[in-house]
Amino acid sequence: MRRGEVWLIQGARERLGLIVSSDVFNGTDVPVLITAEVTERDELRDSPLAVELDDYYVLPDRLSSPLKRWFHERVTVADTNTMRKVSRALRILQDL
Repeated sequence: MRRGEVWLIQGARERLGLIVSSDVFNGTDVPVLITAEVTERDELRDSPLAVELDDYYVLPDRLSSPLKRWFHERVTVADTNTMRKVSRALRILQDL
């Protein structure tokens, strides 16, 4: 599991998540990954920082840390430009 991948996560609730944690962090024994929620276009709520990704939207303001064992299927991979936009949104949220 690598940064930029969107996975189907089946844990407390089923959802899609874009991995935003670094590959260095992801490769450790820590049992979680940091993800931003991904939603389909018709389920998009008002989020000024939402980033378009194919037929989906990434919501950088909805972060979670699901267990690695909950990741069941890779759905897609974000390109470099999309990840730049997500990273920018995360910096805005954190005032970095």
